[in-house]
Amino acid sequence: MNEHYHAICRGEEIRANLIELKKMCKDPKVAQELMEGEIDPSVIAGLLGDDDAKIRKNAALLLGELRAQEDVEALYAAYEVERTRFVRSSYLTALKALDVTDYIDSLQERYEELLAYEPAEDERKHVTEERGLLQQLLAQSGVIQKHTYTGWNRKNDVILTTERPLREPLRNQLKAFSKNGIQATLHPMGVMIRTTELDRISGLRTYRELLHALNVQQTLTGSPKQIASFLMGSNMLELIENSHYEEAPFYFRVEIRGVKDASEKADLAKKLAQELERQSAGKLQNSTTDYEVELRLTRTKDGSFYPCMKFYTIEDKRFQWRKHTISASMHPSLAAALVELARPYLDEEAVVLDALCGVGTFIIERNLRMKAYDNYAVDIFGEAISGAKYNAQAAKVTCNFITKDFLEFTSKHKMTEVFADMPQRGKKTREELDEFYAGCFMQFAKLLDAGGHLFLYSCEEGFVKKHLRLHRELVLLRAYEVRPKEQGMFYIIEKRG
Repeated sequence: MNEHYHAICRGEEIRANLIELKKMCKDPKVAQELMEGEIDPSVIAGLLGDDDAKIRKNAALLLGELRAQEDVEALYAAYEVERTRFVRSSYLTALKALDVTDYIDSLQERYEELLAYEPAEDERKHVTEERGLLQQLLAQSGVIQKHTYTGWNRKNDVILTTERPLREPLRNQLKAFSKNGIQATLHPMGVMIRTTELDRISGLRTYRELLHALNVQQTLTGSPKQIASFLMGSNMLELIENSHYEEAPFYFRVEIRGVKDASEKADLAKKLAQELERQSAGKLQNSTTDYEVELRLTRTKDGSFYPCMKFYTIEDKRFQWRKHTISASMHPSLAAALVELARPYLDEEAVVLDALCGVGTFIIERNLRMKAYDNYAVDIFGEAISGAKYNAQAAKVTCNFITKDFLEFTSKHKMTEVFADMPQRGKKTREELDEFYAGCFMQFAKLLDAGGHLFLYSCEEGFVKKHLRLHRELVLLRAYEVRPKEQGMFYIIEKRG
């Protein structure tokens, strides 16, 4: 027997018991059990007409948690007559969990009404919230149009982000990759280019994100209102509109980088989004879900912000093979960049081993860059190997995956290339990690053929240098600083005969 429900039926502490029941129903299993057992949702729906606004609010939210589809009509009717602004959003939150097909036209009409409405300062918060929830409802029902990116061959100023030490290799790759020649300059976030062949450039695997640069004449400082004014005076809105086929409104979010204080960061993002909505006359609509444009502001050393945009209307298909990951997985763009550094030493006739393969990121990206003759991958974790097999199949890479401790792995084949993404220290003591590196280097020396190459990513420079000294047949050719903050280094090592 649910004491909170029965207390509500008796009219006792209704608001408090609604809140407690709502908390319980956050767990879908509990909500389903209550719906199949003792709760009659029509009792809760009857409270939508209560004189207490907070009772109406919590009754609506509880019906949403209960997925009470039979009460969708009561919820919508209560939403239409509700005049207390902070309660209206509660009905919409509940309706998001239900099928609202019969009310789509009315919801869309209300949404368009709010788009054209300029709220007073004291009601802006609740109007914005209501409009955002309506937008989410319409988007999940397939009513709101999606925008189609069309800026592929216009002149674009874009930033391809990467780790700072990997900028120069990326710039060189861009110059070689472009058909028409390209302006490419190093940028704090990566490489900035001006190009008319974005459709081609976007397929490169070695950058992390593609961001559109903005032409802002003023330094972005001051209040959210001032920053919004500077942005509206830039090419931001023109760039968004000219890069898409369909017309406004465009749904966006604000992402603030480089601000450590969480409350300051959230407050700036919220107020700036509200100002952009107002100053764009509704062409830009803030949304925490279903957004297609991210306005990213990164705080610089002088305290101002550097602006750029990420268009989610540009579908990133580069790593569609990556269906499974684990917490320790290397990002495929980093793996691709490291493979590019290793490219001069790669061979189509190679027998390749990914020594600590995880979900197969290294071995897959190596073969997408240059197909090898034969591939092996080892990991002790069966879950990782299962994910690696699935990923390799999606990438159409043939590989022999083996669930085994690499320190116990044996092979009748000598390897011409070994890739290894060494694990972070984690809970291992220094002595345990040293022992692990000793075992790995023993294996590298044993498995590699003379003239073969070891491509090693590690955050433990001391252990790498120590075990290179102990294995004089393993000769360091190149060492690249990749991630200075975590002391991540990429080593290219050759086994001498």
